[in-house]
Amino acid sequence: MPHNDPQGSLSKRPWVGVRFDCCGVYNRIYRNPEGTLYQGRCPKCLKAIRMRIGEGGTLSRFFRAK
Repeated sequence: MPHNDPQGSLSKRPWVGVRFDCCGVYNRIYRNPEGTLYQGRCPKCLKAIRMRIGEGGTLSRFFRAK
């Protein structure tokens, strides 16, 4: 069933998976609108994480935050 999504589908929004060692949980963090970094928070303790996007990038989709 179609839905109203004026800014585009969230499933198309670039993300990477992060395992937060602080609480032992995984979460997606999303690319900022400027396309310069991925940012998000641990879903339990709200520890912030920012990952800059470098020239050439990486093929990795999952990371670990200590």
